[in-house]
Amino acid sequence: MWAIGEVAGSPQFTHVSVDDFRLVRDNLAGGHRTTTDRLVPYTLFTDPPLARVGLNESDALRDGIAVRVATLPMSNVLRTEATDETQGFMKVLVGANDDRILGYSMIGPEAGEVMASVQTAMIAELPYPKLRDAVISHLTFAEGLGPLLSKVPARVAQ
Repeated sequence: MWAIGEVAGSPQFTHVSVDDFRLVRDNLAGGHRTTTDRLVPYTLFTDPPLARVGLNESDALRDGIAVRVATLPMSNVLRTEATDETQGFMKVLVGANDDRILGYSMIGPEAGEVMASVQTAMIAELPYPKLRDAVISHLTFAEGLGPLLSKVPARVAQ
């Protein structure tokens, strides 16, 4: 028996139901996909929008995962000077012992769009310095990822 969406116990988002469908379709064709370790993005379309993917600080603490945290007020993102949308912030969680991005949250303009870039980096297991050092188009909200990721604390020597 196969099920998708809320019936399957998945998070109640259309984008998750679409992924459930792809998983069932692929498995019916002989694949072996599962929902294990699926990276589900959350976006709340408020004003300003809220988006997150991966772990937040409470999740990391609960699971005993050591992280480095960096935050950046939206007022420090250059695009906000042009749009006058300065409310909110970006936050990233990076593994304490490696450079993997473990979680990202943003409340601010285009939060879901910016989060999708970070989600892609997380799926690819891209070390955060690669995204930090990317040349991101100016004048965009995603351009704030560089300054945010520049604020990730250095690893503590062990």
